Amino acid sequence: MATDRLSPRSRAVLAAVRRHGSVSRSMLIRETGLSGTAVFRATEELEAAGLVRGGETIASGRGQPSTTIHIQPDAAFSLGVSVMTDRADVVLVDLAGTVRGRRDITLPGMPRAPMLDAAVAFGLEQMAAAGVDRRRLRGLGVAVAGYFVAPFTVNPGHELDDWALVDLHEVIGRQLGLPVVVENIANAAALGERMLGIGAAYESLCYVNVAAGFGAGIIVDGTLMRGRHGNAGEIAGLFPSSGRVTPNLVTLLDRLSEHGVACSGISDMIARFDLRWPGIEEWLAEHRPSFSYLFSTLRMTLDCEALILGGRLPRVLARRIVDAIDWPERHWPVRREHRAPPTSLEVATLDPELAGPLGAASLVFHRTLFD
Repeated sequence: MATDRLSPRSRAVLAAVRRHGSVSRSMLIRETGLSGTAVFRATEELEAAGLVRGGETIASGRGQPSTTIHIQPDAAFSLGVSVMTDRADVVLVDLAGTVRGRRDITLPGMPRAPMLDAAVAFGLEQMAAAGVDRRRLRGLGVAVAGYFVAPFTVNPGHELDDWALVDLHEVIGRQLGLPVVVENIANAAALGERMLGIGAAYESLCYVNVAAGFGAGIIVDGTLMRGRHGNAGEIAGLFPSSGRVTPNLVTLLDRLSEHGVACSGISDMIARFDLRWPGIEEWLAEHRPSFSYLFSTLRMTLDCEALILGGRLPRVLARRIVDAIDWPERHWPVRREHRAPPTSLEVATLDPELAGPLGAASLVFHRTLFD
C-alpha cells in the first residue's frame, strides 16, 4: 500500500506508535480515542504498508490480551538540515526517531545548492551502507536562521545571502526532486528537543534558542505554534523595546575577545567552552536581567508547562542562567493559600548542534506520514 494514501485514523495511530516505539492496541484505543475496531483496522493498514509490525500479546485488564504494535524503524527515513550564519549540519533519521548519521556540511560563503547536494549525497550513502532502499527517503527538512516574509521565504542574516528571499520549497524541490519542508531554526530546535530531549516530558513548552541570534519555538498540546506568518517566537524584539540588552553568542564571543580569549567563531567557542574563561561572569551579570525579564514574560503570557533554555548556548552556561532565576511571584503575598501553577525551567539536553536538524527531519514525517 502506498503510504501517501494512509487514512487519517492510520496516521493518528502511527504517530502514537512512533511516540512509544512499542505500544499495545488497548493503549492506542485510550490514547487516540478511536474505537477498538478502528484501531485494529488502522494497525492492519499500517502493517500492510510496512510501517509497523504486530508482536507479542499482553494481558490488559479483564478483556482479551492485547497485541503489542512495534514501529518499523527502517520503513522510512528523512533528512534534516540546519543552516546558521556560520554552520550547517545534516542528520539522517529513521522512522523511530533515531539519528542514523550526522555530518557538518558547512562551506565557505554558505552556498545553497552545493550544501544541499552534499546533504542528500550523505543521506543516500548512509542508507546504502545500511542496505536500505533509497526510495524509503521521505524528504528533506530545512531549518534556516531567519524570519519568514512569505510561506517558504526566509530573510536571514547577511551571511546567508544565497538562502534569502527565495521560495526555498520551490527551488530546493526542483533541485533535489524530493518533498521539502521549510522552517526557521528555533521552531525546528523546539521540535527536536521535544522529540529526543528533555522536552519529551512536556506537551506544552517554549524552547528559547540562543545562537548568533535569539528566538523561540512554542509547542502547545504537542503542536508547533507557528503564528500567522510563521514567526511566532520572534522574541528578540522584546529586549530593545524594554531597554534591555539582547543575549546572544555574538556578544559572548565579543566579551571573551575583550578578555584575551581567542575563538575563531561560535562553533570553536562552543567546542572549547570553559566556564572559567575571563569575561564569562561579566557577560552573565550583563545579561541575567534580560533572561529574568524574558522568562517571566513568557511564563505569564504562554502558561506552558516548561521553558527550556537551549539553542547553541553551552549547557553549563545555560545551567548557570537557569539556577539564578528567581520568579518574582515567589515574593508576592499568597492569595487564599494558593499560588498559580508553576512553570518548570529546564536546560536543553540535546547536543547544541543537533536539535535544529533533528527537528527539521521530524517535520518531514509529520507532513508525509502523521498529519
